[in-house]
Amino acid sequence: MGIQAPELICIGSSGTGKTCLIKHFCDSKFNSGYQATVGVDYGFKVQHLNGIDLRVHLWDLSGSSEYFEVRNELYPKTDGIFIVYDITNSASFESLDYWLKEISKYSTTRPVIFIVGNKIDLQQKRAITLVDGKTFAHNNKCGYFETSALTGEGISEMFQELLFNIMNKKTEQSTGGLNKSKIL
Repeated sequence: MGIQAPELICIGSSGTGKTCLIKHFCDSKFNSGYQATVGVDYGFKVQHLNGIDLRVHLWDLSGSSEYFEVRNELYPKTDGIFIVYDITNSASFESLDYWLKEISKYSTTRPVIFIVGNKIDLQQKRAITLVDGKTFAHNNKCGYFETSALTGEGISEMFQELLFNIMNKKTEQSTGGLNKSKIL
């Protein structure tokens, strides 16, 4: 089978660590110099998954409302979306409903969606419990992971599971199968 190219979008409130998660996945390192994403940033990584080479396209979208039109242009062609919130910031968790509504309104592909609680290296400042995060994801039929862009904890696993679910969904669509995607 030739190389496949899933399209992933990363969204969420500003300051939740979206860019750092993507950079850690692509480059296996943490960048401590915070700079807000202006509009959109792009990255890719060739990832091997279950005998298939994937050229993963990653779109890092600004959480600022002024870039809504940029996000709106990318939703229709995406295979997967991960919505990032900061486990130490209640407002970023409360904004998850907004992001799901935006996806529902503008996505035409019914993408695989994961909720990602980031900054688990800051457990002493945790404002959102693991149970609350998992419950929200479950109630909205989304996968759930917690990560740390600083330490790298959970990042590879989250991307592997997201890509697995995307490829499983594509296989189901092409074969008409009834396999269930693995959602945590």
